[in-house]
Amino acid sequence: MQENKERRPLNDMIPESCQAVYFNGFAVAVGPSDVVLALQLNGKPNLVLNTSYTVAKTLAESLTAVITELEQKAGTKIMTTQVVSAAIAPDQSS
Repeated sequence: MQENKERRPLNDMIPESCQAVYFNGFAVAVGPSDVVLALQLNGKPNLVLNTSYTVAKTLAESLTAVITELEQKAGTKIMTTQVVSAAIAPDQSS
């Protein structure tokens, strides 16, 4: 599968028949022959994706590139869920 380097509007790339799923968390597992990605909504799985190691690595690199480009253009770093969770966690030192 080739990566789409051309920046077209997202609506032009996704057919109307394609299901959309929102997620705000995920879990990742590695099996003997593939990677399993469980997309979660409010802590509960709502879609499971199985993919090859090659596609998983390509996806990871593509996501990193897109986020890096956004951060550079915006002049800011996007926080990870781990950073946000630590920031809003009750202070344990008191």
